[in-house]
Amino acid sequence: MVRNAADVMILFVYGTLMRGGVRHHLLAGQRFLSEARTCPRYALFDLGAYPGLVHSESEGRAIHGELYAIDTRLLARLNRIEGAPSLFRLEPVCIADHPGEVFAYFYQQNTQGLPLCAEGRWQNKKGTP
Repeated sequence: MVRNAADVMILFVYGTLMRGGVRHHLLAGQRFLSEARTCPRYALFDLGAYPGLVHSESEGRAIHGELYAIDTRLLARLNRIEGAPSLFRLEPVCIADHPGEVFAYFYQQNTQGLPLCAEGRWQNKKGTP
């Protein structure tokens, strides 16, 4: 079967969907491209069981994660798991040294008082839902 390029999109993951993460199994069969980091325009908050990425132009930093080429048919399932569009929303993200369109799930709730992830990396907490 020949696949159309429109059937595939590039997804940046930075938390539970990463290799070793508790939700990584959802990306089974998808193509890992590379480790990656965003342009320094974002903040990553530690929400306990998972992290939350937000736009932060003025005080942003590079966020570390991974790139996957995913089948767009997986989006409906990922959106349900990520609580899209009320908890997280899929939006374009700027990835350093990567031309082309990339998407990531951005946290949509208030982040006031939440701790930032040190050095733009979320510490994977095994065993969390």
